[in-house]
Amino acid sequence: MTTLKITKFGGGLALEYGHVKLALDTGMNKETTLLSHSHADHLAGIQKAYRVIATAGTIETLHARGYKVDAKIDTIGIGESIGQLGVKITALNAGHVLGSTMFLLEFDDDLTVLYTGDFNAVDSLVHTAANPVRADVLISEATYGTPKWVFPDRREVYKEVLAKAEEVIQNGRIPVFQAYSLGKSQEAIALLHSGGFNVVTGNMQIDSVSRVYKKHGVDLRHLSLRSRGARDQIEDGCAIVASSRRHMMKGIQTEYGHSYARDLEARMDHFSLSGWTLGEAGNRGFPLSAHTDFPGLIDFAKKVKPRMVYTFTSNAMTLSTHLTEKGFNAVPLE
Repeated sequence: MTTLKITKFGGGLALEYGHVKLALDTGMNKETTLLSHSHADHLAGIQKAYRVIATAGTIETLHARGYKVDAKIDTIGIGESIGQLGVKITALNAGHVLGSTMFLLEFDDDLTVLYTGDFNAVDSLVHTAANPVRADVLISEATYGTPKWVFPDRREVYKEVLAKAEEVIQNGRIPVFQAYSLGKSQEAIALLHSGGFNVVTGNMQIDSVSRVYKKHGVDLRHLSLRSRGARDQIEDGCAIVASSRRHMMKGIQTEYGHSYARDLEARMDHFSLSGWTLGEAGNRGFPLSAHTDFPGLIDFAKKVKPRMVYTFTSNAMTLSTHLTEKGFNAVPLE
């Protein structure tokens, strides 16, 4: 009987089943890589990739963030399939960032494997939730895979962010919302604009990624820090979205001078947009995550109904233990 083998490899995972070998979010000599999205922690080892299968959104945001891949690229649309000897590979929406993909693998002997990459099972303003599909084997991320990670309703978090922006601006100060340049920043821009705020972006990488989002039909309205009129918006009252406080301040110094930068920094109130704020005492921020929380991970697995679950990322052991307690055959890969 053919045995499925899943192992950690080169910053990602390696899958072997019969004569089929696949690299998951990493590179493997002379083999195909399935690239779920273009966040940096999923690109370790990608330069060693021989062939990469990914969505156009993933490849374009990868380039927008300054990464290059020398491998042969096969783009795949969500819902589309690519066949290679022994396996059919189907891309499914992961709901994490633009282009993020879960991969359903259907082998010639009818074994099915679902690899999630990073995924979010909740809709956001700019991303559609991932939906589970039936599979014999589930390879699931476990970023928030412990019971303490239970996120509040996203709509309530949105209301809190908008209320804080209003409060800070009314007090004559500048709210700065720190968020990842890919995914969270675009959600923050869309949210703040929907609340009637002018939005200025503080980092060029956010601008580059946002151009890709706009190309793919996402309505984002903001001014770059370096755009004409940005200073007027700052003085009139606006919210700033930044991925790096240090790079933002360096950009302000370059654009407007050190004196104005010091004055501006003294008027800023900083807030983090991250799921991690939920567990960090004293962290000024809001638990807005692009990942699925613990109850969502459990519920997702129940709906996939796998015979076997492999968990990966930081909380793999804990999630695996809880899945085992719920009757799953689960193995951590960390």
